[in-house]
Amino acid sequence: MKRGKRILLLVLVAALWPSLAWASGVSEDFTRTTLALILMITLADGCGLLFEHLGMPSLVGEITAGILLGNLALLGIDFNFPALLRESQFMTYSSELALVLLLFLVGLESDMRDLLSVGRNATAVAFAGVLLPVLLGLGACVMLGIDGGIQEWFVGATLAATSVGITAKLLASHGVIKSPSAEVILGAAVIDDVLGILLLAVLASIVVSGEFAYADLFLIIAKALLFFAGALFVGQRLMPEIVHMVALTKHASIWTGFAFCLALGFAQLAAFAGLAPLIGAFVAGLLLDDVDFRVGDTLQKHTLEELIRPISDILISIFFVGIGALVQLEVLLNPDILLTIVVLTTVAVVSKGAAGYLVKGEGFDRLGIGLGMIPRGEVGLVFASFAFAHGVFQPQNYSALVLVVLASTVLGPALLRPRLARF
Repeated sequence: MKRGKRILLLVLVAALWPSLAWASGVSEDFTRTTLALILMITLADGCGLLFEHLGMPSLVGEITAGILLGNLALLGIDFNFPALLRESQFMTYSSELALVLLLFLVGLESDMRDLLSVGRNATAVAFAGVLLPVLLGLGACVMLGIDGGIQEWFVGATLAATSVGITAKLLASHGVIKSPSAEVILGAAVIDDVLGILLLAVLASIVVSGEFAYADLFLIIAKALLFFAGALFVGQRLMPEIVHMVALTKHASIWTGFAFCLALGFAQLAAFAGLAPLIGAFVAGLLLDDVDFRVGDTLQKHTLEELIRPISDILISIFFVGIGALVQLEVLLNPDILLTIVVLTTVAVVSKGAAGYLVKGEGFDRLGIGLGMIPRGEVGLVFASFAFAHGVFQPQNYSALVLVVLASTVLGPALLRPRLARF
């Protein structure tokens, strides 16, 4: 109880502090950015803890904190937080950097050995779990009257991305992480991530080039595949020597800096290749997955992921708050937008749930496997955020997509929990 009161006090102080600063006429960029960061991080942590206490992912709480900040006008508070984010170069770059680190971590968590060793069941679930949401999403866009072209493809891609981290935590907490059904979910999620990143590479390149011709589409796909293959081929041969050189030091900070620069370096290489920088960050993570680094007596078995987490957690929290801040709650007053949210949420649940029924053999909970693939989480938000930043989504459609991702993130674990007894 005392801990809860302290968190509430911090949240109140963080909420009032910027208002007092603006009221006193303080307008320096440093002060505005500093106070905004204090407000964002404090509210993100407070809401994240609250939602975790309620049995939901902390990600939902962080985005909810952003939604609250972005809609203060509905409470009569004259504080345009979204405008502050747009006007700050630091906030803009922080969001881009957070995306790079987020995809780097996704790559670290995606084991290449698991990718090559997953069975037929996991492969079938992964491909169906991408194709069904994309196809049903395209159909839903036609039914809802959403403009054709690249926008409806981004809707389908957002619905295709699975966040297995949320499901994995639930499986581990119930002691079924090694069950046959859980292994299919985790294996499918690895392939799902790679397919999703390839889809993002194609769509992002089309957005940047401004063209959507089939000849160019095949060129983009070929370029993305070549970048993946080339980076992995060269990296796997050079990385052992680089890691050996870095291992001469015993300082954890050197490894953290090495990971940080590696993610940024590969992101820039992808940009030079005409692809989204996020693709390069993902490949950089793949090169270093499951590598243990010796960094001194007190950090003998820390992985690179654990060392970079302190930086990435803060930046990604800021990113999620920023995503929520751009959601316009007044769109919920529009019946058409409400219908869009309901239809797309239904597509999100049904499409992933159906993928589980492609599993063959005995001893599997097919419905449970499909339900385990439902949460979209951070990867789906990457698609929505990229599309909105590049003018693909209008504010109302962006708001609807973020709320759909949140709904799937909450519904997935809620629907899966009763099925775990069958795993």
